[in-house]
Amino acid sequence: DVILVGEIRDEDTADMAFRASMTGHQVYSTLHTNSALGIIPRLLDIGVKADIMAGNIIGVIAQRLVRKLCTECKRSYTPQEIELKLLGVTHDALEGDIYCSQGCEACESTGYRGRLALMEILRFDAEMDELVSRRATLREIERIAKQKGFYTLADDGARRVKEGITSLDEISRVVDLTSRLN
Repeated sequence: DVILVGEIRDEDTADMAFRASMTGHQVYSTLHTNSALGIIPRLLDIGVKADIMAGNIIGVIAQRLVRKLCTECKRSYTPQEIELKLLGVTHDALEGDIYCSQGCEACESTGYRGRLALMEILRFDAEMDELVSRRATLREIERIAKQKGFYTLADDGARRVKEGITSLDEISRVVDLTSRLN
């Protein structure tokens, strides 16, 4: 009843995965995109029809690994205005300190020890299926998803920076934050 497809790379693999899902099987797979929302244009590009996607995708999880700041040597600092904008806060609203990497013997002078996953989970419901089937823009799909509680990788990264777990430099290395500047 459960099928695991290592990776969907082409139309044949996508066709097989969606045929299995349409016959009642749970299908899990990977697909290389920059975000959970990126699955829609990627599958369309591979050749999956929008009406086939609608009703057959339950959810999409995107993740990126980022390095955690070394707890022995992380250094707090006062963020600049552009950094605050990337984090989505003002100086007055900032709770706690923002940290950057420094480097010490414990972390072999890297400033980081360990990793954590940034995640975004895009849930599909009837409204999302409708948006996909009528080929709504990604901007419209993201707007509706956010109304339903969707958080992007950038949102999760900003949360982790504000918690003091990682640095803004590290988040910027793995996640596109440019949309937060608007």
